Amino acid sequence: MKKIYSFLLLCMLALTLQATTYSGTLPIMYIQTENNAPIVSKDDYLNATYYVDALGISGYENIGSAAAPLTMEIKGRGNYTWTGFNKKPYRIKLTEKQSLLGMKKSKHFALLAHADDALNKKGFMRNQVGFELSRLIGISWTPETKPVEVVLNGDYIGLYFLTETIRVDKDRVNIVEQADEETDSVAITGGWLVEIDNYDTDPHVTIKEGDEHTMWFTYKTPEVLSKSQEDFLMKEMLRIDGLVYGDKNSDQLWQYLDMDALARFYIVQEIMDNYESFHGSCYLYREIGDGQKWKFGPVWDFGSSFNRSKSLYLYEGDVWHNHWIPEICQFPVFMECVKKIWNEFYPTKFNNIFTFTSEQLTLLKSAAVADANRWSEYNGNADLTKRINNVNTWLRSSTAWLNEQWGSGGSAANPEYNPDSVEQMIMYVWQNGKQIEYNVAQVDSITFAKKDKGIVVKAKVPATWKETIYVWIWGDGITTYEHVAMKQGDWYVFAYEGEELNIIFKQREGWTGHPNQSEDIYTTRSACYILTQDGEEKAQVTEVDCP
Repeated sequence: MKKIYSFLLLCMLALTLQATTYSGTLPIMYIQTENNAPIVSKDDYLNATYYVDALGISGYENIGSAAAPLTMEIKGRGNYTWTGFNKKPYRIKLTEKQSLLGMKKSKHFALLAHADDALNKKGFMRNQVGFELSRLIGISWTPETKPVEVVLNGDYIGLYFLTETIRVDKDRVNIVEQADEETDSVAITGGWLVEIDNYDTDPHVTIKEGDEHTMWFTYKTPEVLSKSQEDFLMKEMLRIDGLVYGDKNSDQLWQYLDMDALARFYIVQEIMDNYESFHGSCYLYREIGDGQKWKFGPVWDFGSSFNRSKSLYLYEGDVWHNHWIPEICQFPVFMECVKKIWNEFYPTKFNNIFTFTSEQLTLLKSAAVADANRWSEYNGNADLTKRINNVNTWLRSSTAWLNEQWGSGGSAANPEYNPDSVEQMIMYVWQNGKQIEYNVAQVDSITFAKKDKGIVVKAKVPATWKETIYVWIWGDGITTYEHVAMKQGDWYVFAYEGEELNIIFKQREGWTGHPNQSEDIYTTRSACYILTQDGEEKAQVTEVDCP
């Protein structure tokens, strides 16, 4: 009986471990706190040991081992992400500098949980995409982040992102580090790293913004201020605030703020529609010396992104109060700078983000399933293909709208398409067993052959939509996204060679989000749909018998 009982216990344990085990597709970081103590504080570090098992995966190295772990300290981090979720984020401080997962040597890292991404079905992508856009647009330094699976005190706790923290360092924010309680009049002019914060907690200085909103400037470096340092920081922020709310044709503001750095930072926030971007986790830094300017950056925390259709600037949605930026955008010289950088970035570099998301899908797909098995309440990312497809669609929508405001022509998401040239209006149809490319100007009607594979989708659109209708398709292996739908009587038709199709029917008079676009359609067979729309919401999709 004892043998049977023991066997049953082993079977149950095996099933439990199987249900919550790591994927085996990413390195594993093992962390053991002293005396197996739970991590319950954001303020007090616990002593711990760690090692990284690279599992023989190319590009990674083992750090320490189970027999010879290395020492570290660990505590909680974050605000909403710390209090609002069972899957917690952590801050770690290694005893000795290490190059973890190929990142530059440091003692200081964060383990970001991104449970909010799972809950909001954003595919672990908000920070990942925001950071990558920062690199693509040329912000001077962006935190590096690497996915890793974590086992804490013997418990598999899921997919995490080991991330460089923002701090003054030659490999991070590379400025002279200012000493605490400094009094020298030259030394206090620089080595500043400051956060525009939305929490009245950490040490900070406070000013009343020009519109009477309170601004908290949490100082990260130095950490403890002398009276001279406090006076300098207060004076600088008050001077900038006065100029922000002053003459919009004056160039005085740009003697204190680096315009180019701010423009790049702002563009990234707009693409992400990060409605907390100038309200919290918004960093500024300043090098030592007279004449040095405050620079916005690095980017951090895109947890309030991807929540709205892009038909407004981020500060127009009135979700949170975004300090300064509504006023700064009234400076003509600043908006000229924004447009210049946009037209250098969007046509040539933006499309690289889709290569990045595709790589992330391949890298994270299995680990996302393991994470969903561990955290059933945050299982929205189990189908990572769907989640990342949604992120890609959102990015195209957002940047198309911004390009309408700032662009000088062209489209990054579909560079071959020129709405002013009929000759370049292309559609693809499945006919006689082949995908054929048609110039729309040459097509009066097409008879679709019986198919062994391939999908034909037909739709009747709302009467308010204009006659030329376009479709946007996405999915694995699809490299063309925008096409003209062929008109056949009252129906608009699109045909696709593959075996499954994600498709949106829409007007192509610039992307405006919900207005004049359908809900997402996913199909594995030919089908017909009626689209109905109420106001500016996405048109609802109803499948009907095909004519």
